Amino acid sequence: MGDPARQRILAVVLTHNAPDSLRRCLEAIAAQTLVPDAVLVVDNASQPPVEPAALTPFPGEHILERSETNTGPAGGYHQALGRFVGLDFTHAWVLDDDIRPEPRCLEYLWEAAAGDPGSAFVFPASRASDGTYGNWPSWCGFLVSRQIVERVGLPMAALFWWAEDTEYLQWRIPEAGFDRQFVPQALVDHDAIRQGGTVPLWKYYYEARNMLYVHLHVKHRIGRYPGNLGRLMARAVVREREGRLRRLGVIGRGLADGARGRLGIRYPVGTLTERTGAPGGPVRPGGAPPDSAPGAGIGRDDA
Repeated sequence: MGDPARQRILAVVLTHNAPDSLRRCLEAIAAQTLVPDAVLVVDNASQPPVEPAALTPFPGEHILERSETNTGPAGGYHQALGRFVGLDFTHAWVLDDDIRPEPRCLEYLWEAAAGDPGSAFVFPASRASDGTYGNWPSWCGFLVSRQIVERVGLPMAALFWWAEDTEYLQWRIPEAGFDRQFVPQALVDHDAIRQGGTVPLWKYYYEARNMLYVHLHVKHRIGRYPGNLGRLMARAVVREREGRLRRLGVIGRGLADGARGRLGIRYPVGTLTERTGAPGGPVRPGGAPPDSAPGAGIGRDDA
């Protein structure tokens, strides 16, 4: 991988029931000053299924994969990165479907990675819908080399939802000796199309289960777990007035399964769809966020 001319980048996008967001994401990928060599879209059981024509906003080579079961981000990225290492590409640019990279995002990421492309593990800055910036070590448009994925393996599909990025991006890859690099000039907009409204019970279950599992069985340390659990309990009691006891019961069930290491899809999952009126249009930032931007260096479930 020493010859920069032979590097080939595959944009990897995971999508679920979000046709408008997928279109915006693909349009933003196609508008890059450094255009990836191809796009892989993994359709995680969308209803209706993603059709090949939906990938045409990216005019280059594109590949469509589908899972008939919603395996969550953990299973979806397990499938996506598994397909990546089976193809003839050297790097994966990994994005959720609600990520819109600014036109020079990939160019900046590659500039940071080009000195040692085999160890590329490079993240952009992420701008939330409220205008705040952060460095979120999640599926937000990071660039990773094939060598890293082949060495550390694939994300834990059994986690299904929540903390799968913590285990893989914040723990397993750094523990293998690959430092996470943050490039503040590279910018993405995170539309967060599935946030807002009532939080379904299954999210409380998986957050409680996976958070405890990662601390007990992966990291083998307490870390920030007490504070994270306290915030989860507070949300369960304060955010919504009705059904508090039921939410606490679901959290308790999740904690029991997490302590025992009982993973997989163990709690029924409802259908998720994108919110209407989500942001559109191209990203036109007034400038890159500073290194000290609010939230920089803090992951959503960093512990």
